[in-house]
Amino acid sequence: MAVGLIIGLSRPFFTLQVQLTPELLFTVLLPALLFEAAIHLPTAPLRQNLRSILLLAVPGMLISAVMTGWGLHWVLDMAWLPAFVFGALISATDPISVLALFKQLRAPQSLAVIVEGESLLNDGAAVVLFNLLLAGETSLAKGVGFFCFESLGGLAVGAALGWLVSRITERIDDHLIEVTLSTILAYSSYLLAQNAHTSGVMAVIAAGVVYGNLAMNRASMSVNTRLSLAHTWEYLGFLCNSLVFLLIGTQVDLTKLSGHAVPILIAFVIVCGARALALFALAPFTSIPWRWQPVIFWAGLRGSIAMALGMALTLPEREELLLLTFGVVLLSVFVQGLTVKPLLYALKILQRETPLTEYEARLGELIACERALEVLQQSQSRYHISEEVFEEQAEPLRQAIARLQGELPGSQTPEVLEEQRRDAAQLVTSAQRLGLREALQQGLISEETYQALTSKLA
Repeated sequence: MAVGLIIGLSRPFFTLQVQLTPELLFTVLLPALLFEAAIHLPTAPLRQNLRSILLLAVPGMLISAVMTGWGLHWVLDMAWLPAFVFGALISATDPISVLALFKQLRAPQSLAVIVEGESLLNDGAAVVLFNLLLAGETSLAKGVGFFCFESLGGLAVGAALGWLVSRITERIDDHLIEVTLSTILAYSSYLLAQNAHTSGVMAVIAAGVVYGNLAMNRASMSVNTRLSLAHTWEYLGFLCNSLVFLLIGTQVDLTKLSGHAVPILIAFVIVCGARALALFALAPFTSIPWRWQPVIFWAGLRGSIAMALGMALTLPEREELLLLTFGVVLLSVFVQGLTVKPLLYALKILQRETPLTEYEARLGELIACERALEVLQQSQSRYHISEEVFEEQAEPLRQAIARLQGELPGSQTPEVLEEQRRDAAQLVTSAQRLGLREALQQGLISEETYQALTSKLA
């Protein structure tokens, strides 16, 4: 985004041909972003935190949108309709950079799943609410019906297509064809749902979750295909996300924003306050630990969805709402995005030096030394290494191994033992999955039995 802003400031010196339009974002970039996130959403923590995610994504988004609209009306004297439209478009969260930070810092998986799951679902819910407001629907019953039809209809279309493509890929083991089919699934689910007047965003999310859990976890998929799918979608997600934020930066006119600095700052405070109110009002009904709640609140960045919806506005107040949207997105990305890491440390969700990090450092060094000594021993005769040279290299490794083996037991605190239990459980589950795959491939168990047993391991 910073690079995009620099390009935007350079517009007087050259003409930029590429423009971030709603069509480009919704039809080309967004399906890839949503699908990539959905196929990697782990099912076990998703099921464990489903109630919290649903509460934050739908009632939480509605509360946030209503309170934002109410605040803009009374503080900035904005008319009711544009105020609520802005509340709807700005309530969709886009914490992609935060999730990358979570992964880098090894934040708790359940925390990352809650943030990602809420973002995926509230994207779809916010788009549906935005369309509902622009349609001018004032009847509560009709509005709820419209909301449910678009949301549930999109989920049904995406789930059906995800299941269909998963069944087709069961008969194929060609990584190029399967990558192509997954790409067709991502875009066709969005386009078909849109043509059926349901939510394309919801359809892509449902298609990705179903495909990721059925097709990408099946026993018959080769390692080569699995890696090709993972790497292809990781790259597509990275490319589309980079383009979105780069193009967002190019669209922002900083000279106009500077003239509306006060309203933008007020709008940002109102948006953050509305999200905080929604989150902490619903927190007693969720299973979210109290220390995670400020992080979930602050990690709710605004990004591509808000920009796309803002650019799709047709209201007379479009220019004013667009400036507020650009300004709030900029503040959200730079203020919230750059302060999530210190917040994680301040709340002691992450600690810079912990017994666990010290233990992992010793364990990693021990594994490296043991592996080096093993390779050296295997290579001595093959490469005719003299005994003198061998001992010069081997003796320091033996001393390090002996030292680390003596230090490891003393560093096994309760925190370390808990991590060992999780790692051991993961190793056991992975071995069981591998055994079931081998049994299926050898014809010892049926596909139905394999699916039933693997679902118990999730």
